[in-house]
Amino acid sequence: MIACLSVSFPYGSTYAETKPIGSGAQFPNLIFKDTLSKKEQTYLGIPKQKNFSFKDIPGTLFLIDVFGVYCIRCQKQAPIFHQVYSWIENDPELKGNVKMIGIAAGNNQKEVESFKKEYKVPFPIFTDPGFVAHKKLGNPAAPYTIFVMRDARGKYIVVSTHKGKFDSAESIMNEIKELLQCAPSTSACDYKLKDK
Repeated sequence: MIACLSVSFPYGSTYAETKPIGSGAQFPNLIFKDTLSKKEQTYLGIPKQKNFSFKDIPGTLFLIDVFGVYCIRCQKQAPIFHQVYSWIENDPELKGNVKMIGIAAGNNQKEVESFKKEYKVPFPIFTDPGFVAHKKLGNPAAPYTIFVMRDARGKYIVVSTHKGKFDSAESIMNEIKELLQCAPSTSACDYKLKDK
């Protein structure tokens, strides 16, 4: 984990993991300033605009990958997330309801574009060169996956988290399907809140 941190955040920063956002917490309304391709805009369901917030993205469940482009574990996880994205987009019940996004902590647009090209990342990745989003998420060690669901009152709640690399795309899909069994019509939603 220490090696991953030192590689993920190469600027000698003091962004050591404090207490990463966990299950039951309200997800912060992050502001994104990245320029998106038309395909990414369509995928996210947002109009072309310079700045937009997390809450502008329609969907039921969000898989958020917090990573660093130089993190070896993050690089190894990229093909797993690619498979998950493909399965979601080819499932009529999941497509449009489950969205995947990446947050590249400490990385700029050039680094992100290079990572997306090398690892064939099909979903949007947002840059976070100043660690602003990373700090709001509790400075998690990379990789850190956050599952967020909108509850009946329109609040975005963290329903599950995962520290480190996933072993398989199947395990992520099982997690997604389990979380979607929640009935969002209840005020608090009876999630099986969990952090792994």
